[in-house]
Amino acid sequence: MSQVPSCVLTFEHDPRQWSKWRRWVIALVIWNLIAPMSSGMQQQIQDYFQTTYSIATLGVGLFNFGSIFGPLIAAPLSELYGRRPVYIGASVGFVIFSLGAALSPTIVSLLGCRALAGLIGSAVFSLYGGSLSDMFNPDERGPLVALFTIVLQGAPTIGPVPSSLLGTIVHWRWLMAFIAAWAAIITAVVICLPETEATAIRRRLAKEQGEVTPKLSIPTQQTEDLWSKALLTPITMLRREPIVLWTALYHAFVYGLLFLLLEASACNAYPHVYSSHYSMSREEAGLVFIAPWLGNLLGVLVYFRFLKPQYEAQQRAVLVQSGGKREIAPEGRLPGVILASLFTPLGMFWFAFSAHPDIHWFLPVLSGVPVGMGMTLLQLSLFNYYIDLYPTRSASVIAANCAVRNVISTISPSLGVPLYSYLGIRNASLLLACISCVGFPAGLVLLVYGKRLRAASRWAKQDVVDVSDTTSCLDVVAPLLAQLPEHTYGGTSSSSN
Repeated sequence: MSQVPSCVLTFEHDPRQWSKWRRWVIALVIWNLIAPMSSGMQQQIQDYFQTTYSIATLGVGLFNFGSIFGPLIAAPLSELYGRRPVYIGASVGFVIFSLGAALSPTIVSLLGCRALAGLIGSAVFSLYGGSLSDMFNPDERGPLVALFTIVLQGAPTIGPVPSSLLGTIVHWRWLMAFIAAWAAIITAVVICLPETEATAIRRRLAKEQGEVTPKLSIPTQQTEDLWSKALLTPITMLRREPIVLWTALYHAFVYGLLFLLLEASACNAYPHVYSSHYSMSREEAGLVFIAPWLGNLLGVLVYFRFLKPQYEAQQRAVLVQSGGKREIAPEGRLPGVILASLFTPLGMFWFAFSAHPDIHWFLPVLSGVPVGMGMTLLQLSLFNYYIDLYPTRSASVIAANCAVRNVISTISPSLGVPLYSYLGIRNASLLLACISCVGFPAGLVLLVYGKRLRAASRWAKQDVVDVSDTTSCLDVVAPLLAQLPEHTYGGTSSSSN
């Protein structure tokens, strides 16, 4: 039972007052919904439909493309009708189109089903943060945030391991059918989940009591504002806030780097290096993705064991020195971003210079660890920076970041083959490593000149804004947001001015 009530519902109807095991069971069911399932069946699909590798990999790209719009559409729906109907609709839709992909007679129908599965299934990404906030206070959310982060960052890296083992012995239709079957089981459980969103619970209670009050209905103008804020505000933040644009582009590059490496097949990156240089089989080459997955775990550990406590200690010191009148500046989050921007290029340079037949295979495999650490640290630190920097627009900023990230991850799987084929393994890896180095000087610029950049911003923290705006934009596709009265990501709180 949480010690912090929701301040909206009475005690007996407050999700934060449910038993701890019940809240954790609900959270783990949602955890299964957000876990991306990697199929890793491109080679089989290419051979089966007699198509090109670029078209075969479009399944991954189109799934990511659908994920751009799904959360933006689902967030307003959850505010209008509650979280439970959207969870159910997204789960059922994902099952239908996953089954359609397994039964597809043509490559066109397969790609179409994958795109629609991404569009509908990705709706849960705009909801799970709000669901955690409904049931847990900020102090309780730390372990859950770590768990959810490991799933979101680790699933794409660990996914090729089972797919490489099963891809040679199980037909791709059966693998996709398994995904649909597992999603159907989770959907059956989702249908039994209770509603956790406060307004939806109040509507249900009023209906059960026979009350029909106009104030529980949502005016048309408010509905239009809700959709406008969900769809247009992230675009506005990208256009008018240089910090948002450039950090989103760098984060998108690092995230797309993952798909470029892991979706490569016969002509590039990890599978090509270990099969051509070290004569590894497909199954053995797939096991090397355990290294970046371990990096994901280490990144979460470094953040929650070192960076987060260090930030909270600095915050307490500032509050004590100012007598509670000031709090730490948003730039206090940037050491994590800077550290992450060192790990990623370190891993890529390591891979570029160690991937050689004369060097033992274990050395290039280890290069995946710093790459995985950099990806996880960057997301945790950058999202917390956004929340502190834009207290009333953080949801829209993270929505913009996710949209840019999914655009890049849509095209990156199809870029790997021509890039590594044309430049070669070492040169292509060096190019990617050099681009990833941009994050370090950019982080230093934000650290040194962050206050000046904030002064020129319309929505940055020092501006006087209407705090009520936070509520209406809070559930927009920001992972692990919707956390009033605290603005948090990763269990760290920071109150807005």
